[in-house]
Amino acid sequence: MGKAEVVGLGSCTVDFFALVPRLIGAEEKMNVSKLEVYAGGVTANNLTQVARLGASAGWIGLLGDDGNGETIRKQFLEDKMDVSGLEVVPGERSSFTWIPVDAQGDRLIYMFPNVTARVTPAQIRDRFASHIRSARHFHTEASQLPLAPVLEAMRIAREAGVRVFFDLDVSPADFVAAGLGSRAELEEALKLTDVLKPCKAAAREMSGEEDPARMAEKLLRHGPDLVAITLGSEGCLVASSDGVAHCPGFSVKVVDTTGAGDGFLGGLSYALLKGKSPADAGRFANACAALCCTRVGARAMSGLGEVEALLAG
Repeated sequence: MGKAEVVGLGSCTVDFFALVPRLIGAEEKMNVSKLEVYAGGVTANNLTQVARLGASAGWIGLLGDDGNGETIRKQFLEDKMDVSGLEVVPGERSSFTWIPVDAQGDRLIYMFPNVTARVTPAQIRDRFASHIRSARHFHTEASQLPLAPVLEAMRIAREAGVRVFFDLDVSPADFVAAGLGSRAELEEALKLTDVLKPCKAAAREMSGEEDPARMAEKLLRHGPDLVAITLGSEGCLVASSDGVAHCPGFSVKVVDTTGAGDGFLGGLSYALLKGKSPADAGRFANACAALCCTRVGARAMSGLGEVEALLAG
């Protein structure tokens, strides 16, 4: 049985990036010469950042017995992550994404959640609850999985005194339209959340505000103890009962911003795990996000030495 300090339930994929001259429309064809393959997925990525910083981390959930599932498992092992919470379902396909990216960096993302999104609340209780209860932090998201199993996992974490991190990665309207959960279920998820990181569309929709500081303050009223809103190169805002702190960003040579938000949340979790204040944790998370932008891929995350060097510089 795994005893990881940080565990998570959420998207866990293999990303297939097709580098294309332009994004084509219906009835068009195009030859493509370059395909890049990376492990990815919001929750799997931010757990990877936690692991690379030196804390023990593990993803929990269902994979298929296919090549993508093996790629996912191999990547976790390379990052010295706990894989005891991976359950392989024979005859099923693991999650993957197709991502055509044009010369300007614009992209489309086709997501195939597959067996990963078919985990049930009963399976959470029967097979994965012990992993959650033994952790100090639990990470999850609103993105690909239906909210029913996510809520079950959040309830188990809260009952066990495990701090809950929730990445609201899509707007509530889009999430509800996709049939993944109701607005009432999203509100319950926010009440069960300790640390919330919303995407900008979600923060805007749920707060009715355009100003990030007011967004953060209003989102605190939904239940979280801490709300972190990322501001790209300008850093982030971290709001708690102590007020709203602006944590400046870092100047780096940006190569690819994919995964920066996941690196941010992983860094935030690690910093809070180590007892840093919200403002110091925000600055630490900004450094993780900035370094992720200096290399290609959703898991271009750095270790503790690189992060501390950027903070010191």
